[in-house]
Amino acid sequence: MTPARARRVLSLRWRLWLAGALGVAISALIAGSLLGAMFERSGQRALDRRLDDDFATLAGLVEARGDGGWRLRREPADERWSRVFSGWYWRIGAGDEAISARSLWDNALDVGRVASGPPAWIDVQGPRGQQLRVRVQSLRLPDVAQPVPVVVAGDRGDVIAETREFRQIAMLAFVVAAAALLALLAWQVEWGLRPLRRMRAILQRVRNGDDVRFGTQRWPAEAAPLASQIDDLLDEHARRVARARHAAEDLAHALKTPLAVLSAEAQRPGEDIAGVVDTQVQRMRGEVERRLAGGFAVDARQRTPVVPVVEALRGLFAQAAGDRVRLLAEVAPELVFAGAREDLEEMLGNLVDNAVKWARTQVRIQAWASGTRVHIAVDDDGPGMQPDAMAQALQRGVRLDARIPGHGLGLSIVDDIAGGYDGRLVLANRQTGLRALLDLPAGAPISGA
Repeated sequence: MTPARARRVLSLRWRLWLAGALGVAISALIAGSLLGAMFERSGQRALDRRLDDDFATLAGLVEARGDGGWRLRREPADERWSRVFSGWYWRIGAGDEAISARSLWDNALDVGRVASGPPAWIDVQGPRGQQLRVRVQSLRLPDVAQPVPVVVAGDRGDVIAETREFRQIAMLAFVVAAAALLALLAWQVEWGLRPLRRMRAILQRVRNGDDVRFGTQRWPAEAAPLASQIDDLLDEHARRVARARHAAEDLAHALKTPLAVLSAEAQRPGEDIAGVVDTQVQRMRGEVERRLAGGFAVDARQRTPVVPVVEALRGLFAQAAGDRVRLLAEVAPELVFAGAREDLEEMLGNLVDNAVKWARTQVRIQAWASGTRVHIAVDDDGPGMQPDAMAQALQRGVRLDARIPGHGLGLSIVDDIAGGYDGRLVLANRQTGLRALLDLPAGAPISGA
């Protein structure tokens, strides 16, 4: 699919940037809110401690009168309680006996009934709409019949104003920090995606026909597996193209002789020309069907039991060889080849065909497993092969003996197919003749096979 036809989605760059920006914004808001709340709580605690000190001061000035009542030895001298509506107030007692700070003037602090026990903290509205923090507690004195309610109050306005100012400054600082983080994030995203841009540039070179690979460069740990897999895909593509080219060459070589026969018969027609044409056409049709059945690309996803393929080939070649050559097979029943059946038939068919051509009396097929590999050996009792000729035998179109029918392509085809499965073909002389050994990937045993 071309980029123009590809479905448009949000790019990785924008995804990373938007996710980072959202994270920075949420973090800034949460941090600003938490810091503002902590600052407000700290200011209120400081106010509460100051009210505790004021309560202790007033409690020290209250004393018994001797008749079961109480009195204030003297008024506290703090200037806060002398300035009218200063925001700092106190009241001792209740009802007609209550005494209040001058700062309250003629107003009263409505805090309800003051219960005995530990101090209580409440927030009320004071004179002129002030937001007050009030400490309420009843004071018990010796020789005083009833507990004495003591109320002290402080203006929360300073705490509220300071908290608001702190939050504004904090949010401004967070906005500046967030802007710096976003700039850093944008650079980080660009820097982090740089390997992908390099990959795109290399892929463009591959599309232009350059023979380049990703493994020649250094990649981050996260991108290295992707680069390796792309290299594997490129190598696999190259192998498939080469295999397709070789298959076309094989077919061309296979059709060359029948076409030459037909051309010769056309120049000097004889009485049996129809039979010759039919024979050569059938021969060419068989070659075409065989190449098409073998396919051009390996398929490592398929699984093929080895025994049925070996038995089928043994029966076919035993019938063709007649009494001249005896074919034996020793194959472990659980062996499975990790590939297509047609490819295994193509490889073994060529090896058994060559072995039958060169054998004197016997061809033996053996197969066994070793770890994750399947080994298939085809042994004949023929004359063997010279060591310097073994490498030539795997080359395309090379025939070591023109007296033996063929096109010199069988072993090269086997080697090409095995290479497509990351396998190989090895030729070796034995005391009794030549061994052709296939090393192929093994598949897991097939249940019920």
